Amino acid sequence: MCGICGEVAWGGDAVVDPERVRGMARRLAHRGPDGEGLWHEPGVALGHRRLAIIDLSAAAAQPMASPDGRYQIVYNGEIYNFQQVRADLQERGEVFSTRSDTEVLLRALMVWGPGALRRLNGMWAFALWDRRERRLTLARDRLGVKPLYWARVEGGIVFASEIPPLLDHPQVSREINPRALAEQVACRYVLAPRTLLTSVQKLPPGHLMTVGPEGSSVTPYWTLPVGDRAKKLEDQHALGRFGHLFEASVKRRLIADVPVGVLLSGGLDSSAVAAALRRGGQEHLATFTVAFEGEPECDERPWARQVASLLGSDHHEVVISPGRFAESLGSVLSHLDDPVADMAVLPLYHVCALASERVKVLLTGQGADEVLGGYHMERVLRQIRAIVALRNLPGAKAVAAAIARRDPKRAYLAHWEDIRRAEPGQLPGKIRYDLTMPLPREEMDRLLKDCMPPPYDRTLDAFYTEVPSHRGPLDAILATLCKGWLPDNLLNHGDRMSMAHGIELRVPFLDVDLVRYCFRLPQRLKVSGGTTKVLLKRYAEAAGIPRKVAYRRKLGFPVPWNTWVRGPLKGFVKETLAGASWMDRYFHREGIDAVLAQHEAGKDRGLLLWNLVVLAHWGQEIVSR
Repeated sequence: MCGICGEVAWGGDAVVDPERVRGMARRLAHRGPDGEGLWHEPGVALGHRRLAIIDLSAAAAQPMASPDGRYQIVYNGEIYNFQQVRADLQERGEVFSTRSDTEVLLRALMVWGPGALRRLNGMWAFALWDRRERRLTLARDRLGVKPLYWARVEGGIVFASEIPPLLDHPQVSREINPRALAEQVACRYVLAPRTLLTSVQKLPPGHLMTVGPEGSSVTPYWTLPVGDRAKKLEDQHALGRFGHLFEASVKRRLIADVPVGVLLSGGLDSSAVAAALRRGGQEHLATFTVAFEGEPECDERPWARQVASLLGSDHHEVVISPGRFAESLGSVLSHLDDPVADMAVLPLYHVCALASERVKVLLTGQGADEVLGGYHMERVLRQIRAIVALRNLPGAKAVAAAIARRDPKRAYLAHWEDIRRAEPGQLPGKIRYDLTMPLPREEMDRLLKDCMPPPYDRTLDAFYTEVPSHRGPLDAILATLCKGWLPDNLLNHGDRMSMAHGIELRVPFLDVDLVRYCFRLPQRLKVSGGTTKVLLKRYAEAAGIPRKVAYRRKLGFPVPWNTWVRGPLKGFVKETLAGASWMDRYFHREGIDAVLAQHEAGKDRGLLLWNLVVLAHWGQEIVSR
């Protein structure tokens, strides 16, 4: 895992300063503490920071040139099947000088062009420069495990693994995108390709960008599988096939020339990953868990210890006190350059710090909910069925209005005629907002000065209509999660918190072969009755995970933020919000003060306060400089 950056210009008076690109790379030093590289010629410069995982020799350093000198590549990621791809290329006569997956990626692109990406199993963000055609190719992996940002400048573009290096270029504006800001306040993250800055975009997952003298294009090279479901699939056969694919995925992610560990919460997903490792014969397994001092409801250590003991792992724990928590907040926030206000960033930062003392690679359970039907999908599907049934019920308008009056959470049903008449993908934005957002529109108006079109969480587009290409609401929702929530929230903050400590995070549940299979499974193997992730729970039990662990309620890195904001973190929150002078242009101060007062009075507004704190710090670091 690494950090990449670069600048390319075509013609005119545009000049690329290689020292500026060297400075961009040094901003990414936390992503690659093992080495630095720079290559340049007139009109182009590529920078790289190296976290050495495979082939630790200097020969595998980047930027890496093709044997004929035509191509230069900088790359961030891991190609798990690089040995097979290497063998295929050797059969075609390619001769390799390193053992690295970087050289395999470079040769594959030389031989097969963009079609090479279809052959790869892994995670990546790379930039390939063609010196002869003077063309730059940028690409990001299928599901967005690794990030890639870019911005236009006079006569060319700049790109990087994170946003701050781009701001070293004097032509990259720090102007805020008001629509993206509204989306951040409502959703707590911003969907690709937008970012909070008007000048900076993120390349969407599964997309390829080419830029040359003739112009630029961004095109998808992969989409989520939408083929027919598996026919006449017996449950036992499905369990066996899933187990085979899952364990193969976990085994692939052990490829490294450095120590590997598991982030173990004691929940279903991470326990299944650890169990798959043990079933695969992995010895000397290291596991890592985090808890909060004096907060038993946020302490998953008993569950993690039980799984660690069962599997015989070398188990390590970190307990965070309020003081330690407060001391680390500035560092945590400084790594949220593409802000994500998910509470999980806080424990993840600390457990990665602990793991970095012993390993350089961590396997995690991220992605299981999105491909196997987790979260609260049983409740979501009940609501979908209720709305579908209501649409066909005589007198539905009156029934919907009565429900809306009794239940504020169902206020959207007051707009029943709009729901009933809506065509697929055309439900009015305000109704979608009311249906999906944690913040009432009225509160958005109390916080933000500019009235933006209402943002909404696109997940619940499937609430009012089935999406035929995805064969029903569950697959529609999971596909939407995989396109937005997963890359722009979970994988985004997973990348930032792990790379803050030079840790590579690997995600077995997002293996391309496993994802293809899971999207073909019938609903009964994902969500059935009141049970979610049905197939994964059956696998966990078969792998020896106790039923009370496999079926316990998902906590998802619980954090005592609500409690601590009223106590030891109260001053930090107030000072951070008060010191963010940039917010006065976009926010009503009285609206922010009202949220603080409500929380102090006992109404839990911690999640909104965390979002505002993340934004406040981001703006001071990015906008006010």
